[in-house]
Order: sequence, then C-alpha cells, then structure tokens
Amino acid sequence: MKKDTDLTTGSPFLLIGAFSFSLVVGNLFQQMYTFVDTIIIGKNAGTLGLAAVGGTEWLIFLVNGVVIGLVQGFCILLGNSFGEKNEEEFQRYYDRAKKICIVLAVSLTLLFLMLSGVLLRLLGTKEEVYDMAREYVNIIFLGIPFLVFYQLFSGALRSRGNSRIPLFAMTASSLCNIVLDILFVNILEFGIAGAALGTILSECLVMLVCGYYFYKYSSCSASCASSDSHKKENDGFDDKTITAKLLRLGIPMALQSVITSVGGLIVVNRINQYDITFLAGYTAAVKLYGLLEIAASSFGLAAAAYVSQNYGAGKKSRIREGVRASLIMGTAVSVLCSAVMFFGGQGILRLFVDTSEATGEILSYGCRFLNILAVFFPFLYSLYILRAALQGINNAVVPMLSSFAQLAMRLLCAVVLTKFIGSDGIFWGEVSAWLFADMILFAVYWKQMKN
Repeated sequence: MKKDTDLTTGSPFLLIGAFSFSLVVGNLFQQMYTFVDTIIIGKNAGTLGLAAVGGTEWLIFLVNGVVIGLVQGFCILLGNSFGEKNEEEFQRYYDRAKKICIVLAVSLTLLFLMLSGVLLRLLGTKEEVYDMAREYVNIIFLGIPFLVFYQLFSGALRSRGNSRIPLFAMTASSLCNIVLDILFVNILEFGIAGAALGTILSECLVMLVCGYYFYKYSSCSASCASSDSHKKENDGFDDKTITAKLLRLGIPMALQSVITSVGGLIVVNRINQYDITFLAGYTAAVKLYGLLEIAASSFGLAAAAYVSQNYGAGKKSRIREGVRASLIMGTAVSVLCSAVMFFGGQGILRLFVDTSEATGEILSYGCRFLNILAVFFPFLYSLYILRAALQGINNAVVPMLSSFAQLAMRLLCAVVLTKFIGSDGIFWGEVSAWLFADMILFAVYWKQMKN
C-alpha cells in the first residue's frame, strides 16, 4: 500500500486497468454511502427532505468542482515531474500547491457560507424546502477545508501511481459515513442536517488517512515537508514561476468545473419550476446516475495519471496506447451500466422513496431519465477519458472550452427544448452536452497526437 508505481513502463492496458480498478472500488464505497444516504433521507425526511437535498446537488457540485479542478491541475505537474524522475521538482511543486490550498480552503469556506442563501434563491429553491436546503449546504460548506486537503493528498499519491491508499481511505470514510448517517438521522433524528454532519466528519477522516500515508510512506515525504531548504535561487524556477505554472493548469480546470456547474444550476432552476414529484424523481435518478458514473471518473483519473507521467518522460507512443486502452475498457463498462439502467432502474428507484410516496408519477420521471442516459452512456465515459488525456499533456484550455459546449447544450435544451417536449427536454440536455463536448475533445486530441 505504500509503494509508488511507475506508469512509464509495462502494459498500458494492465496498468490503467489496475489503477482504475482501485479508484472504482474506492468510489463505489463513496457512492454506496450516497446511495444509502438517499435511502435514509427518503425514508426519514420524506419527499420534502429528498427534494431539499436534490435541489442543492449542483451547488455542492460547483464547490467540489472548483476544488477538484484546481487541485487536479496541480497534480498534473506533479505527475509530469514524477514521470521525468525529477524528485526535487516534484517536492517544490507540492510545497507551493500546499500553500495555495490553505488560502483556497479559507476563502471558499467564507465565501460560500456568506452566499448560500442568495445562491439558493437564485436557483429558485421552493419555499417549503428552502430552510432545510440552506441548513444542509451550510454544514457541507464547513467541510470545505477537509475536501481541499483530501484532494491534495490523494492527488499527490495518484500522481506517483499510488491509487491503493486513496482506495483504503475512501473505503474507511464511506463506511464511517453510513454509520454516522444511521446514528444522526435514524437514531438521533437530526434530519438532513445529520446527513450533512456525517458527510463532513467522513471527509475529515479520509483527509487524515491520505495525509498520514503520504507523509509517512511516500518516498518524497521527508523532503516535501522541508522543500524550502532545497530551492535553487538562480535557476529561474522561483516561487512565482512555480505558482504561475500551477495556476496555468489549475485555473482552467477549475473554470471547466464552474462552467459545467453553471449549466447544472440553470437546469436546477428550470427543474424547480416543476412540481415536487418531478424533483423527487429526478433526484432519485441522479443518485443512480452518479453511482454508475464513478467508473467514468475513475478511468479519467487513471488516464490523467498515466498520460501525465508518460508526457513527463517524453513517451508519446505510450500515451496513444494508454488512451486507446482506456477507451476500450470504458466502453465495455459503460455498456454494462446502460444495462443496469434499462433493466433494473425502476426497482432501484423504489429504494429511494417511501412506499406511500412511490407513486407512478415519481417513478415515471426517474425511469424516463435513466432510459435516455442509458442509450448514450458510452459517450460520457469517452468524455472523461479524452478530457483527462488532454489535461495530462498540459492542455487545460480545450477541456475548459468543451465545458462551454456542454453549457450551451444544457441551456438550449432547458430553455428551448422543454417548450416543445416538456420536462424530457431537461433529460435530453444532459446527453446532448456529452455528445457536443466529445466532438470537440476527440478532434483536438486526434490533431494534437498526430502533430
């Protein structure tokens, strides 16, 4: 569990497969918590509680996206340095990234706590769930520092080819989260506030585990902690240069998440114009969608780590082989996920709502969304992989532009298509966003690798 992995040698298929598998298992445990969390909220807080949490999904995604995007940008450079076998450069990038993360954690926590009410109003949150939704997100926002440093520690480990420690940490955190959910929501009856509290305490746990193992077992740990003493003052690689390089990748990746989130927030605003049953059905479907999406994000993270190391090592042919292997594996997994949505969707959705509330209308909305997603799910997987590949070769601008394409399609469908086909326009907006972004990413990737 404590060894780094060199991704610049060996079979790309086996390396990415093993790396992705660890990430999938860890994320499965995380999503299992989300799955159980939704069931517990639905059974104990009813449709209003489920709708309150569902109405905050994209707002929380916005915060997570900014943090994850920025830190993943930092970790691309860490992966380049590790692939290049430049340990000192790795240490200096890490030290500077850590300082930026301190500022980020404090700033985002204060900003979103102050703006939570305004943002929920802008989303058109229904009055009957507004107080619950605000209480929920405010508690979640208090955990932003835990999220920031968990992403830094786990990202640094992945950049060195180590996906096993994040797997261990995520598994422990998810199991803890389920136990806390049962305690706070079922037993102590804290409602959705209890679910939020369980989430941030579990984030704290996963941060501590990843941080502990990184500093204790990573081969760079001792020098990372004191990298200031290793800086070269006359090599043109001072703090300002390091900061600029980190932000040059981190900011576009953070903006990419912001753009995607803005599209989602606009969609939520449109969804809030429909009745509670639509929102409940949509929320339940999104939970299953999120569960089946985790392999896509895992392939993306694996591809980013693999490509960044090989880019640093100057092995371009291995980059092509690795991306091809990722796309083959991703397509196979996505087809299995589509089958789950087609044939098991309705039965799974029933788990999310109380039997007295499991009306045909709620299930109808949720199942229609899942059926549309299922047809196009392979395109979601290719989106994650191609985007990660471009980021791994230090191209963060095109992935950001592809997010504008996603935003445009979500807006077009939410505002225009819904006028012609009703609420199904929301569902088609999701898959249209994938298709448009895929076309851009594939064209640029093909051209860049050809050149």
